[in-house]
Amino acid sequence: MGGQFIPSVLMLRCAALSHHAVRAAARHAGLALTIEFAENRREFLDELRRGTTDILIAGLEGLPGIEIREVIERACSAEPPIPVLLAGGRVAESESVRILGKGATEVLQSGEMERLPSAIARAFKLRQSAVLHAQAQRELDRTAVMLRENQKLITIGRLAASIAHEINNPLESIANLLFLLGQEKNQPPAVAGYLSLAQHELDRVAQISRQTLSFSRETTSPVRARVDELLEEVLTLYRRHILEKDLRVERRYDCPEEALVYPGELRQVLSNLVTNAIEASLPHGHLQLRLRPARSWSDPGVRGLRLSVGDNGSGIPPDVQRRLGEPFFTTKGQRGTGLGLWVTRSILQRYGGEMQLRSSVHPARHGTVFSIFLPTNLRPQKVDRPAREPGGDNSAPGSVTTFPPPASGSGRALATCGQATSRRRMALTER
Repeated sequence: MGGQFIPSVLMLRCAALSHHAVRAAARHAGLALTIEFAENRREFLDELRRGTTDILIAGLEGLPGIEIREVIERACSAEPPIPVLLAGGRVAESESVRILGKGATEVLQSGEMERLPSAIARAFKLRQSAVLHAQAQRELDRTAVMLRENQKLITIGRLAASIAHEINNPLESIANLLFLLGQEKNQPPAVAGYLSLAQHELDRVAQISRQTLSFSRETTSPVRARVDELLEEVLTLYRRHILEKDLRVERRYDCPEEALVYPGELRQVLSNLVTNAIEASLPHGHLQLRLRPARSWSDPGVRGLRLSVGDNGSGIPPDVQRRLGEPFFTTKGQRGTGLGLWVTRSILQRYGGEMQLRSSVHPARHGTVFSIFLPTNLRPQKVDRPAREPGGDNSAPGSVTTFPPPASGSGRALATCGQATSRRRMALTER
């Protein structure tokens, strides 16, 4: 609760207390209140369902159709619990203790109304504490889920690296056998063709194995690397998926400059963008990959390169765009983890980079372009390995989304992206 927060009080019909008295007591306690009223059971339950009540004030007699015992139980079972102040009438001390034991915060009997300001202040502090505790518990639960998911991803990555490493030896043996077979004399032309094809396909398997291992390995310090070469490695890894959908890939690499990067991390970023574009594409679709010199959207003094990965799929609806970047939010069902863009943004932050989304769902011009800016005159931050860590309200098709930082408490701080200054579109064409 911030300093501008105004607590909402729900008053049940109480003969011993008026709303004027409650407002006066709140002013005396230095609080501003909004007061809602309930005259019967239905109105009380409706107010609770709205979830805006911070303090409940009621008489000992309850309401028509609901006893005070149930009122207290329902207030205490809210999430977070709502403090209950009871006022009016005279009850024995033992009865007062019993009521407090049921969950009431305080009981003010007749003649004790001067205690109302302090009682309201205490109830407000209890509510603040309960809200903060509930928020902390939600963050703890969320963090626990993220840690479990991260551990799964780490385990899968290690398993993939182990498999890739183990198959290298048999691959080498098969390659040697194919070479020896190729040296045999007087082979029919068909056999020689089959051996050549087998050797070609085996080379592809070996290349995929090497690239799988390169994803799991990381240097201890950043190295100079060409982004277009890393992108081509990723495309080779997903070549089968591209062929299965018969996608046309258009490359425009206009930036031979090297960037200071951790190659494994950057491959992960490129892999996420390429995978999303392939999965979003329809059969016989079109992928556009563009790499060019650029300056930071938020700080023109930062020089670097911009990589755009575009597809002419169905596009991303505005309501989905608003949720992109939330950990574990995915539109892929059981096939997705909801961590791809989140991981991507985390890595880009450490590089001082930014990410932008342009998407259109218009029937005549649809598709999505993810663009990332990668500085070439900044040194990426070193983080402990392994690292496993992504917008705006876009009501019109083709709008530009920059990814703002997530709410505090959602794990390691993610990338802060500036406002877009460039509105140039990558052409999204239909084949």
